[in-house]
Amino acid sequence: MKQKKSRVITLILVILMLTGVMGGCGNQEKNMVKEDVQQVTGTSETPETPDKKELHKINVAYNPGTGNILGFIAIDKGIAAEEGIEIELIPFSNSTDALTALQSKKIDVAVSFGTAAPLTYVTNGADFSIFGGYLSGGMPVYAVSDLEYKGLESFVGKKVATARMYTPDIVWRGAMMEAGYDLEKDVTILEFKKPSEVLEAVKSGNADIGIGTNSTYLQSLEAGLKTIAWSNEFWDPVHVCCRPVANTEWINENRDAVKAFLRSYIRAEKILREEPEYAVQLNMKYLELDEKDARTMLLETNQVFDTDPKSDGVRYMWNRLIDMKYIDPADIDVNDHINVKIYKEALDELTSENPNESFYKELQEKFSNYNSEGLD
Repeated sequence: MKQKKSRVITLILVILMLTGVMGGCGNQEKNMVKEDVQQVTGTSETPETPDKKELHKINVAYNPGTGNILGFIAIDKGIAAEEGIEIELIPFSNSTDALTALQSKKIDVAVSFGTAAPLTYVTNGADFSIFGGYLSGGMPVYAVSDLEYKGLESFVGKKVATARMYTPDIVWRGAMMEAGYDLEKDVTILEFKKPSEVLEAVKSGNADIGIGTNSTYLQSLEAGLKTIAWSNEFWDPVHVCCRPVANTEWINENRDAVKAFLRSYIRAEKILREEPEYAVQLNMKYLELDEKDARTMLLETNQVFDTDPKSDGVRYMWNRLIDMKYIDPADIDVNDHINVKIYKEALDELTSENPNESFYKELQEKFSNYNSEGLD
């Protein structure tokens, strides 16, 4: 009897031990999964309180070489959270990878990848819509230090390096064509795939002039090259560049979040104007630059930061792309891929909420000047 009781007690102990081990493995596995999720999303394990409003997360792709100063400000100042959104920044070093990720819906918004690239994707079947602005102008034209620039005629007879299909490439070619120059006879164009290759061509002496990008500006200074002009001079008004773009379906399904995104960028634009030194510090933080380079990149490159869609400029670039035979528009109406209404709603709300702020009244005037269509 004692032996039987001993066996029963032993069996119970074994069962309890096994249960404890299995329970421990299960908890360990759950904890490992939690850690993995936290590492990817950056979320906290702290549970949401009933009073805390859940933020709408927007995955935003940006180019670290160009930056995303309005996004940096919106995050750092807490503006995005005030507007009910969480901006998750995702770096991409080139337009192709970013826009491919956007088309496959791995990201929600691409903010700093030019204008020409998204429009080209549209002609290849992507249902993208440009719904705001970020950057205009600010592309350097550099050469060896002894070249004297007198205007577009200075390109005649020169070997000009350019990265095909990048915004400054289109802006420069468009300006030359409008001025009556024959790009096949009057200049020797050296086409490259990347802006970094343009820089190397000028550094090595294989090209006289480089049509550069803002992402290679600091390197051009380090190489001792001279910035002889800025792309701002080529088109009037200043050409558009980086435009926030998203899948049209996503915009339609997340209209309130898109408006909140634009409100946060407009408010960040105001802070950038009022506190440029604060913005320099943010560029140091997010782009990992020293103070000198951060200031140069932000304040000394003729870049115009504004959230206005500047739809007239987008249409103008669309037409130049067609003229250069860079794209075949087929039966595509570019206006179907430009949305200015949500920006105007966001701006109207901020203007109404801040009736004494001249900044928003100024933006209203700019909107009227830069967007002749799209509100019907």
